[in-house]
Parts: sequence; structure tokens; C-alpha cells
Amino acid sequence: MLINTNIAVAVRCDMCGRLKIHNISLFNFIKNRKIKLTCECHHINATINTQDHKTYWTEISCFACQDTHVFTYNLKQFFQSNIISRCIETRMEIGYIGKHKDIQQLLCEHERNSYKTIDELGFYDYFDNSDIVMQSISKIRELELSDSVFCDCGFGNIEISLFPDRIELNCLNCNSVQMVYTENEEDLKNLLDKDSIILHQHSFRCIDAINQNNDNLKK
Repeated sequence: MLINTNIAVAVRCDMCGRLKIHNISLFNFIKNRKIKLTCECHHINATINTQDHKTYWTEISCFACQDTHVFTYNLKQFFQSNIISRCIETRMEIGYIGKHKDIQQLLCEHERNSYKTIDELGFYDYFDNSDIVMQSISKIRELELSDSVFCDCGFGNIEISLFPDRIELNCLNCNSVQMVYTENEEDLKNLLDKDSIILHQHSFRCIDAINQNNDNLKK
């Protein structure tokens, strides 16, 4: 049986909400049979454990119900299948296991399904410019996946809130705020030009068409 020894595991942090992709190899389990997956906020999101290299247990700290879920897979399932882990209580998707490119596709599909749900609930009417908001969310999520959204206080617990005309990023540690306005195409362009979003400790900043904080966002 041919086994691909490299896989990617994506887990959403139950502390800060950040979704991070971890790349691991079968050979990681040779020296250490228990691997910890740690978020940028230093919180352990999940552990993967094996005793005989034939059965693998994943323990995921669930952001949806705040419980810990345990999933069991055999060697072939773990290293050859695309797996979506769901919260046992809410059925929400909390983790993904598979090839790196397949994980990226799963995340894109999840994003599209999220937009569909927002549309079905009539939530688009809540925003002043729903198209700008959706594109802005996608950009922020893209930056999150590359670990490019953080606060310089060093803790990285960033909460994202949606409003009719803006998206607010708030550091749960130092209460710094970064507002991303979503009123027009110029607001969107300012965001799309950024390679990172950095909140400054105890500060209040804005990204919009009028007031660009170039010292706050690295190009």
C-alpha cells in the first residue's frame, strides 16, 4: 500500500478563532508519538496521537461548543483521505485533514457555503455594500491563513465583528481596535493592497478611503 507521508491539518482556534494550516509528516511520529497543534496565540488547538502507527487519534478543542472531540482513524484514512471533522453537538466544521492543496479547496468551499448561508438568511441586507464586505472578509481570511493579522502586544487573540459599514478587528488582550471600512470600492482597494494587518497595542486605527494608516499596515 502506497502512503503519502505528508498531510495538512487545519483547525480553527477555540480561543482566538484563527484558522491555521499545519503541515505534518508521518515521520514526525517516529520520535514523538503525540503532536500538538498550536495557534499563533500560543493556545493548543488539537493533538494527534498514535501508539502503534496504525491508529491515529485527533483531539480537537471545539470553538463551537467549547468541548473536546476525539476522532479515530486508521493509517490509510489519516494519510490518504480528505477528512472534515465536525462538532458533535452543532455539526459545524471545526477541522480539516488531507493534502495541502485539497485543504485549500475545502476551505474555499467552506467559504462559499458560508456566503450562501448568509444569503439565505437575508443577512446581505444588513450591509451597506454587501459585495465590498464579502470581498473584504475574503481578503482578511487570506491574511489570517498566512499569519498576517496580529497585534504587536504579542498575544494575537483577534476578534472580528461585522457592522453595516465596516469590519472591526479587536485584540482581546490589550483592546486595540483596527476598523476596516467597507463603504465603497476605494475602501476595498486600500485593503486589497495590504500584505498584513497589524494592530498596535492600546491603539485605535482605521483603514478607509480617506484615512489610511500606512504605518499600521505593512506593504
